[in-house]
Amino acid sequence: MKKKIFRPIITIDGPAASGKGTIAKSVSKDFNLFYLETGIFYRLIGKFYLVSSNKRNIKKFLNSIRKESFLITKNDKQELYNEDVAEKASFLAKSKEVRSFVLTKQLEMLMHYPKEFNGVILEGRDCGTVIVPNADIKFFLTANLEIRAKRRHQQLIVKDKKIIYDDVLMDLKVRDYNDTTRKNSPLVKAKDAIEIDCSSKDIKETIIIVKKFILSKLPYFK
Repeated sequence: MKKKIFRPIITIDGPAASGKGTIAKSVSKDFNLFYLETGIFYRLIGKFYLVSSNKRNIKKFLNSIRKESFLITKNDKQELYNEDVAEKASFLAKSKEVRSFVLTKQLEMLMHYPKEFNGVILEGRDCGTVIVPNADIKFFLTANLEIRAKRRHQQLIVKDKKIIYDDVLMDLKVRDYNDTTRKNSPLVKAKDAIEIDCSSKDIKETIIIVKKFILSKLPYFK
């Protein structure tokens, strides 16, 4: 009987624009981890919803996409990042039925991700508390609201010079409120998560800190 290979699960939670995605992608490359962006599942459902004939009945809609592939490629992401999809994703994410459906799909992905990876790193706003509360290592990234807004504004202004900082700040403020006050799976720090305040640290510094924690707990990654 073959010995089962241990493949660790690492999660990175935190509010919007805290650097979760950038850090998770970098760490996944350095340690050969499967990168799972948990929030994008809702965008994919939003995309399906826009062309669905079952918009009035959530249960029928979810049943109609149950067999759809949720393995998202780079080409898929281009279609998922538009205002219509984002609006529907935000609307659907408030539904308990939708969140339960998405959780099932996320757990399926965790069970069947490619064998060539050493483990998996999840990035999202409830992956360490709801999706895999028994993860081997959990991180919770935080940063001052104004600093997060400045960083997000710098990212967005590259593509659109008309983006206004105050609008970005207000958007993040609203998202923070919605994330922390929603009834289903609100944003909270897991009790056993390693909290890192990125307010005075740039992305490179934070990546180094995250990698040091991983190496201290999973030394065989060296």
